[in-house]
Amino acid sequence: GVGKTTISKKIFNDTVVRDHFNQKIWVSVSSSFRMEVILRSILEQSGEKSVEQSQEGGQSGQISAVADQSQLLHKVISLLKEKTCLIIFDDIWGEKGGLDLWKKFFSSDLPESDCKRSCFIITTRNKDVTSAITADEIHQPSFLDDEKSWLLFSKHAFRKIQEQSLREKFEEVGKLIVSKCGGLPLAL
Repeated sequence: GVGKTTISKKIFNDTVVRDHFNQKIWVSVSSSFRMEVILRSILEQSGEKSVEQSQEGGQSGQISAVADQSQLLHKVISLLKEKTCLIIFDDIWGEKGGLDLWKKFFSSDLPESDCKRSCFIITTRNKDVTSAITADEIHQPSFLDDEKSWLLFSKHAFRKIQEQSLREKFEEVGKLIVSKCGGLPLAL
């Protein structure tokens, strides 16, 4: 609710960013993710064929279910060697052994020299995730203070109310709502 995904979307859709990378890939990660599904998503969005399809003449853009995780990871690493990629992993969770998978994906299996032209952006609510994957930079959006919270709330709650007396009538209730939102932009 502090704006992690919103900030990432702005970066992802920025024209300067778009012109800098050959490929832009957005991966939404759930709490019950499977690495194979994530690797397939990366390959599908990049238009890559799987190993089996290349050999069998399958259709472009569809990743075969036969490929195992190591084959898929090899294809992703090959993609990163050939192209400059921006890959955003939105909402990585750290539970259920997930930290070990992410640590493996971002450290040993992705040699820095091979992928240095690409960029990974990760959003997470779990500080252990950023430690496990040894992030180069961490941006932590903060909660809004009372003044900024009120401005954001007012902008949306009162946008159609032009008359000042009506605004004043709802101000007390509005400030109570704002205090209960705890500075979370999404809640406001």
